[in-house]
Amino acid sequence: MMYDLLLQLPVFQGLSYAQLTEILERVPFHFEKYRADEYIVRAGDRCDKVIFLLTGRVRVVTPTYKNSILIAEDFEGPQTIPFYFLFGRETTMRCNIYTQKKVGVMMLDKENFLRMIESNRVMLINVLNILSSHAQKQHLAMDCVGEPLPHIRLASWLLAYTSRPAKNIIIDADVQDWCSLLGCDEETFQKSVKILKDGKYLMNDGGKLKLIDRYGLKTYISKNLARK
Repeated sequence: MMYDLLLQLPVFQGLSYAQLTEILERVPFHFEKYRADEYIVRAGDRCDKVIFLLTGRVRVVTPTYKNSILIAEDFEGPQTIPFYFLFGRETTMRCNIYTQKKVGVMMLDKENFLRMIESNRVMLINVLNILSSHAQKQHLAMDCVGEPLPHIRLASWLLAYTSRPAKNIIIDADVQDWCSLLGCDEETFQKSVKILKDGKYLMNDGGKLKLIDRYGLKTYISKNLARK
């Protein structure tokens, strides 16, 4: 049922059927379908709407660290596509989002999205939680800049720049860029990767790092930082 699908979206979680019905009746949502291998968003597009992935799977590819590191993540519906650039000084998308199979999405422009969350405290809290969680993840990376152990710095960066609901997380970068980011030499970087591989948190797939246990990595970091 469509209502059950929508109530799984992070923005609408906690609403009653009656509240959701009222929202759908007065808010002008736009529904769209895409075929496989079609772009929904391209880097540089203006972030002026919120996209709700209802069905199917999309891949989100985000460049970071002077565009030399690419983070690829898959999201399956129902899920809200990140809208962190909807507010603030920078309002253009940094990522490319394209479909991996047939996809159904629901879209809402920025003005109506703001009106919608202003009218309901539950949705407002949900959106604030989404934005706050994202901001706090970045602090994790900053807090570990001075961490003396390179593998903990690497683990913290991987956790801070990837998403909890994402699947098939792959980070593509040259060894030299990793060394520059972490402030270490190539031998130290490879040792750091081996430590995290031995813990079964990631794989080294043809030079790309594939995150296979993000929750375990979070627990690992917490335990190491707690020992200090």
